Amino acid sequence: MLLDVRELTREFIRRGRTFAAVDHVNLQIDDGDFVAIVGRSGNGKSTLLNMICGLLRPSSGTVLVGGRNVAELDDRELSLLRNRVVGFVTQSQTLLPNLTIADNVMLPAMMFPEEPLNIMSFSDDVTDNAASIDDASPVGDVPDNGGADIVDPDMPDVIAPMRVEPIGPETSPDEYEKRAMALLADLGIADLAGSYPRELSGGEMRRASIARALMNGPRLLIADEPTGDLDAESTAVVMRLLRSVADSGTAVLMVTHDADAMPYADRIVTMDAGRLTESAA
Repeated sequence: MLLDVRELTREFIRRGRTFAAVDHVNLQIDDGDFVAIVGRSGNGKSTLLNMICGLLRPSSGTVLVGGRNVAELDDRELSLLRNRVVGFVTQSQTLLPNLTIADNVMLPAMMFPEEPLNIMSFSDDVTDNAASIDDASPVGDVPDNGGADIVDPDMPDVIAPMRVEPIGPETSPDEYEKRAMALLADLGIADLAGSYPRELSGGEMRRASIARALMNGPRLLIADEPTGDLDAESTAVVMRLLRSVADSGTAVLMVTHDADAMPYADRIVTMDAGRLTESAA
């Protein structure tokens, strides 16, 4: 079992009262499964995804990814998990403004150069360098700056490939670029590879984020509203790609409100008041 969520609960305190944003959730997903979570906003869907990725610790219950308890991983192991095993597409815009779209997509492959990059394979030493959200964080998504052009002068303007001993063609900078360009082409935005995030629309940035999440060939792709900013044509492009990714063996867990996206899933589960119920897709 690739993902095994057992009795997962996350409680918060609001106005002096404790409530469960995620309430004893059980969910099992294996390689190649495509699962869609639906439900109204504020019912715990994003909180669930954040716990699966190790960004938020549960109040009780466990998340096992490839048999490993996510809550027991240290910071480096969590970073390797999110870099090599789990690709995460968040609702908010997280592209780095100083980097071109191509460099943003290639960035995951440039991290942890001492660790072999095996596309579509899983290592026991696996886990994005995002810091864990503090346990006291309130329910809700990470604030979105709306794609504002916030440029840090200390950030690089380009990615300089780190020089390491070659361990196979998949670690060549040329191969990184080829893979990034292929993903951007699949998503219909290859012509934007040399552009910067500030030059893109919300939907174009969303597709670039999907390409970045797929760069290292994760075993599990988690997508929070992947078609939220897209028109019907772009939605079809994205969903065909996600369906193809699942058919190739990657598990896909998607949160969506988009009726056009739901038919691509194998299973649909509904989240209401923190609880999951399942029905046939």
